[in-house]
Amino acid sequence: MAAEVLTKFSPDDGACEITLNRPDKLNALNLNMIRRLHEAVDKVDAKLGKVGCLIMDGAGGKAFCAGGDVQMIREEGLAGGSLPADFFFEEYGIVFRLATLFERTGCVQMSLFDGITMGGGVGLSTHGPFRIVTEKTRFAMPEMAIGLFPDVGATQILSRLKAGPAVGLFLGITGTNISAWDCLEAGVATHYVPSARLPELRNKLLSRFRAGLVGAAAMKLCEEIIAETSGGSSAQSESPVLSAENLSVINRCFNAPTVEEIVVRLRAETCDFAAETLQKMFRSCSPTSCKVTLQAMQDLRRTPRSIGEVLQTEYRLSQRFTTRPQPLSDFFEGIRAVLVDKDRKQKWNPSWDSLGEITEEKVSEFFSPLDAGHSRGELHLEDMFAFSESRRSAFPEVHLKSKL
Repeated sequence: MAAEVLTKFSPDDGACEITLNRPDKLNALNLNMIRRLHEAVDKVDAKLGKVGCLIMDGAGGKAFCAGGDVQMIREEGLAGGSLPADFFFEEYGIVFRLATLFERTGCVQMSLFDGITMGGGVGLSTHGPFRIVTEKTRFAMPEMAIGLFPDVGATQILSRLKAGPAVGLFLGITGTNISAWDCLEAGVATHYVPSARLPELRNKLLSRFRAGLVGAAAMKLCEEIIAETSGGSSAQSESPVLSAENLSVINRCFNAPTVEEIVVRLRAETCDFAAETLQKMFRSCSPTSCKVTLQAMQDLRRTPRSIGEVLQTEYRLSQRFTTRPQPLSDFFEGIRAVLVDKDRKQKWNPSWDSLGEITEEKVSEFFSPLDAGHSRGELHLEDMFAFSESRRSAFPEVHLKSKL
């Protein structure tokens, strides 16, 4: 059986390539892959001050990463297993390590969105400074359809988009699938490179990075190599989701303070885009997930937090969504409808007709600290991966206090 995560260093350790290698599953993350990713990042951390560029990509030509293997989480959760606690605990750990990679080591992460990039794949990649899209890119955070929420740090990513928080909330609540052009417009991606030129990009990075070229110098070299490889090409914009007309609707409707008001504003619009967006929400999106997502993103707009703090909150949310008993859990119902029976007829509880039953008090319960008896306890990433205070301002060394 082939390794599900491949790690390759350049001859003098100046660059490293990590490849997600589960192409038959569109490189969807399981717990084994997450643990192998921790081992790969351990190797990068062990070469502190040497590795200046970390390339992340996916095998098979169809996807960078289609997300997490949530069907297995559902099966284990229904059986009373620990996977819902273990999977998110360890997944958020690797997201944190990659999100703080430059701060810790001066190593620049470059992720290649060559194909489907969704869910957990977004968390592995979009916290880094270089996010490359191609003509094959399809990006989404589709968790609403399975009764979850945009996690892996996406509540922070979406609330900070260049295109504005309304666009982030639109993408988070609707799970809309967007192209390379839209990714660049929103600020999800930073650069466009044609898919056929990605091998050239990889080869240049692996051959031209020398050990010790880190920090600002590494950023500069990455910019130069991307410019050389892109050849002046740009993403095409046929039928963009984030057209000027659609952006006007998004900004009018998704700046609303409540989900109820978003619905009212969409109904007041006269264009097809608004009607289709509302229909999609009613057809596919968990109303509980929508309300929790709105609250999470509003909280971050009011009070910015570190990525470690964001992931701690998201871990609480993940446990509330994946361990609520039947028939209360929209997560179990969403996975059933989308991945098990595949009828896509989710029976949300409460339903959109009972939106008022999802009160502020009920939403707040999702955000409360985990019970003392929780199998993993609270997620304290800054403590688990403690930074050296004397070097925090540059790219401090990481010291692993406890193995995941």
